[in-house]
Amino acid sequence: MTQVLNGTSPVTGDEQKLAISVIPAQRTVQTAPASKAATAPAPVRRSPVDVCFDEPGNVAANLRPVHARDKGTGYLPYRYQIADMLTIGSEVRLPELEFFREPWLGRDLDIEVRVGKVGPAAPRARARLLRFDHPIGIRYEEHLGRLGANFSLDLGDHIRVTLSAMLARSPHVAYTNIIEALLRSELAARGCMLLHSACVEIGGRGLMLSARTDTGKTGTVLRLLREHGAKFLSDDMTVLMSDGTARCFPKPLTISSHTLRAVDPGDLTRREWVTLGLKSRLHSKGGRGIGMRLGEINLPVMTANAVTQWLVPPPKYAADRLVPCEVIPTTTVENLFIIERGRPALADVPIDEAMDELMANTDDAYGFPPYRHLAPVLVVGGEEYAALRRRERQVLSSALRHFTVRRMSSDSFAWADEIPQLLRGDVDDLTPL
Repeated sequence: MTQVLNGTSPVTGDEQKLAISVIPAQRTVQTAPASKAATAPAPVRRSPVDVCFDEPGNVAANLRPVHARDKGTGYLPYRYQIADMLTIGSEVRLPELEFFREPWLGRDLDIEVRVGKVGPAAPRARARLLRFDHPIGIRYEEHLGRLGANFSLDLGDHIRVTLSAMLARSPHVAYTNIIEALLRSELAARGCMLLHSACVEIGGRGLMLSARTDTGKTGTVLRLLREHGAKFLSDDMTVLMSDGTARCFPKPLTISSHTLRAVDPGDLTRREWVTLGLKSRLHSKGGRGIGMRLGEINLPVMTANAVTQWLVPPPKYAADRLVPCEVIPTTTVENLFIIERGRPALADVPIDEAMDELMANTDDAYGFPPYRHLAPVLVVGGEEYAALRRRERQVLSSALRHFTVRRMSSDSFAWADEIPQLLRGDVDDLTPL
């Protein structure tokens, strides 16, 4: 086994930001070139995760059993069909995918999620991610041995995910940090994009909202549904096609602290409302920021996240549980608004600028560890991460030519008032950017 350490923080940018480039014949690391003008080397900060690659023709059997023994009979009771393009079978329930539940699906599934023993039993000093090429697979191990949040991926024609017992107890973490990353890659390989955005339809016209995490997108969606009769497709992720159509991806809405203002207490039980304040603070931008900072330290951060969400589940509710609304399968998008906080303003956004920002917003949604270590070594449909990102950019570039993209700033969370007025033509403009 040749061990490759990522000794510096990840390089920012698009495809050039990969901290590790896989070169099949040599298994080396490419880092940003040093400046010729530099007189002294910059201090090196070691990554909290050691990323290791198997040498060609030298599979380390002691590090990778042929197959971990699964618990139970192997039957997958939870089956899902995503946007009529992708099927998943799981040994544990995946609440984020409940809308796509299809119990009658057969056993020929694109992704299988099972529970088993992953990695060595003994504790280890550092987290480690192993990439194997014969056959292609990945294993992630944290500090607590098999007691931690470990997982393995067999990346063949059909993907097999094996979760440790800890991850099986926290399906929200397993979905957000592992399974949705695989869905994003699988959908890119199929010629579409899982875009971090909300999507609704108002008066027969498709509307998408994009923003950085915790800007106010969920609260805006709830108000559009309640006050303007919008039809719902998604709040967090949308399946975008190259022709500008969007397919629904109605995951449950996460209610963070600033979204509480858009929730009607009458839609919840007394117990739900009492506990919502605590849960919304823990699972909001502040709590996420703490987790991101811990991810820079040599700690079992995914295990800590799994334990936290097991003890205090995130406040997630289906859209029609919070407000009466119609969920529709698809719409033709005419307008996309990039919303942000700031002085009220509105401006058109050029396609190239919009594409870069939408890609950055989507990457921001996957910022929690260990995604930044996992994504660059994924291989789906025979394509590496860089090729899959190029596919996403091609889909996004083509789709953006079919609708108008504008940036809208607000200092009072007023997007749900201003966007419908703009679409009706009641206002011509806000303060230009």
